[in-house]
Amino acid sequence: MKKITVVSMLALLVALIAPTWAALAGVAGLMTGPVALICAGLYVISGSEIKNALKLTLGFLAGNFWAFFVVLTLGALGPSLGLPEPVLLWLVLAVYAAIAVFIACYLDKIFDLSAWLAGWAVTLQLLVMVAPSGANLFTWVIHIGIAMIAGVWVVGVLITTLHGKILASLSKKG
Repeated sequence: MKKITVVSMLALLVALIAPTWAALAGVAGLMTGPVALICAGLYVISGSEIKNALKLTLGFLAGNFWAFFVVLTLGALGPSLGLPEPVLLWLVLAVYAAIAVFIACYLDKIFDLSAWLAGWAVTLQLLVMVAPSGANLFTWVIHIGIAMIAGVWVVGVLITTLHGKILASLSKKG
């Protein structure tokens, strides 16, 4: 099959499905729609294989909640330890990072470590940005988690599945 056909079909699907998710996310009140594109990108980097989708999803969601626990831990320990903020941040992140690696590596059939770490980083960045506004952080965690799931399954799996079916259909015809 010609490269132009393969690329054109992929471009069409990405142009239709990714913006549809972004528009629907906004209509549904989710302000974390772009997170789906990050997660879809990692799905593609992992080989665009459906067999990896659940493990990636669980990794993203673990990282998502991991960030929430980091923020709670920082809030709880900050005043009592009296450490300078950068030292406390380093200490908490180091402990959580080490634990995440152990969990994900020993439960590697369940969690993808790269997705866990990426999900953690994305969520932590968003929570740090909205925390000063007094926003409900758990609501943000839920919204981010929904976007992560949509990124893997709606943007990633749906596009690659449809792309494969369209190309298979075109190759049968020609």
